[in-house]
Amino acid sequence: MALYTVDAFHMSTFGAFLAAIGLMLSPLVFAPRRERREIRGLVLGLWWVNASYGRFWHRLEVVGESTIPEKGPAILICNHTCCIDHILLQASTRRLLGFLIAKELYEFWLFRPLCRLADCIPVRRDGNDIAATKAALRALKDGRVVPIFPEGRITPTSGRELGEGKPGVAFIAIRAGVPVIPAYLWGTPETRKVVASYLTPSKARVRFGPAIDLSDFAGEGKVDRERMDEVTRRLMGAIRALRDEVQGVEESGLSPRMAVEKQGGEGQRRESLTGAGMTSV
Repeated sequence: MALYTVDAFHMSTFGAFLAAIGLMLSPLVFAPRRERREIRGLVLGLWWVNASYGRFWHRLEVVGESTIPEKGPAILICNHTCCIDHILLQASTRRLLGFLIAKELYEFWLFRPLCRLADCIPVRRDGNDIAATKAALRALKDGRVVPIFPEGRITPTSGRELGEGKPGVAFIAIRAGVPVIPAYLWGTPETRKVVASYLTPSKARVRFGPAIDLSDFAGEGKVDRERMDEVTRRLMGAIRALRDEVQGVEESGLSPRMAVEKQGGEGQRRESLTGAGMTSV
């Protein structure tokens, strides 16, 4: 889509009006439509502002379809690239994402009202917070989506590298027994600094993957270290698989969107052949 300059509009009032309308309607055009709209009222207005910021300043694009369930509980896991990852993920879905957020930020007077509106969960930075774990499990029991960054810290390489996964999300995933959706984020500003993350324009992309199968860990048994380590490896493996897929596509010369569309076309063709009594190799 071409982006017109002020000169192209000849500084006209009509041009400014069209630009304003485009900014207001862009979230409706580019946002995923599959999820149930649970964002309403004031939160909806804030979502529009957030989505517009993500779309125009960071050129955010969702590659493929969102796999977040339309309703019901889910854990969303994603690599952590910079301080605006939560903003980009929320702009990618109409499900309300109740992020786990550092307790000192949650309690800061400027952020507290927004955190409460978004149903965020305060957590201590040392990660040893039983209250936060219980709050996350309650949120999932209530049918909400809880996003967690398994790395626990930022790896500011725009998605090229992944950090080591922490076991906290594995414990929640085992106990909750809800779908765990992996996502891979790349093309973001390469910085750990908050202000630089917000002000540096980028070309951000997010790719959602299929739910991770943890059925062999279901049950009410003891969640020991060995089980958590295995689940952590599986969760990080799902994110790593999305990263490798994206990097492989980019090395082939295709854009991620073109590759997804090509895969979709091949999938439809296979279904058609199968339906006609034919097999494909």
